[in-house]
Amino acid sequence: MASLKQLIVLLSSVATFGYTFYVVGKLMLFLSLPRNISKAHTWIFNLLDNRSRIETAYGPIVYDTLFLIAFIFQHSFTAPILRKLGCQATLRTIYSLTSSICLHYLVQNWLPATSIVLWQVDVSDSAVLWWTFVITHGICWIVIYGGSIIMDLPELLGIKQAYYDMKQYAPPIAYKSSELRNLYSHVRHPSFVGFTIILFATNVMSVDRLLLAVLLTTYMYVAWSTDQSDVAYQKQQLQRKKLELKSQ
Repeated sequence: MASLKQLIVLLSSVATFGYTFYVVGKLMLFLSLPRNISKAHTWIFNLLDNRSRIETAYGPIVYDTLFLIAFIFQHSFTAPILRKLGCQATLRTIYSLTSSICLHYLVQNWLPATSIVLWQVDVSDSAVLWWTFVITHGICWIVIYGGSIIMDLPELLGIKQAYYDMKQYAPPIAYKSSELRNLYSHVRHPSFVGFTIILFATNVMSVDRLLLAVLLTTYMYVAWSTDQSDVAYQKQQLQRKKLELKSQ
């Protein structure tokens, strides 16, 4: 029979699952909504003639950099610390919760620095540009969510670990194939390309958005180390999912 502690952990993991989806929804709007065109801006190439714009952007850039560094540190070091503490059943739940809190704080408190821009395109003036922007971001998010499902989303966010512990099963990873365990050791989030396109394919590339895109893309490139066997496994799983859908 499950103990009170195990029930609390399971309920917490379910609540974290819902909260994570809420935060990811906020992130989607933050990254993928077309941004408003600002008339009071300076092209990044003309900064020498507009030094006051640098002073205007300085504060937001400092704070945004601190937000990103805090998120990157949490994302990199929380899991190893929890492993050392022996929190196997709650590791993914705590990790997902702290990641979501950091990401939520970043999105809610992000400071725009639109006084300096690299490029801007008013997509609202053209149906073709607007649909190109929306469809591009939509496809990228579909790829990201699809990859999460392939990688077992309930296990990724900690629900399976809590349930298996309550049932006194072995950890979920023990039931995974060697190919999937190899993939997990290299990356726990799908689609490096999808995230990169979302970060850089913006209609207003202000200096704060450039900072966000460069730092997160660099972090993903350094932290993710997939190889050819991982790519082959993803292709194999995608093909299997297609066959399953056709047979239904």
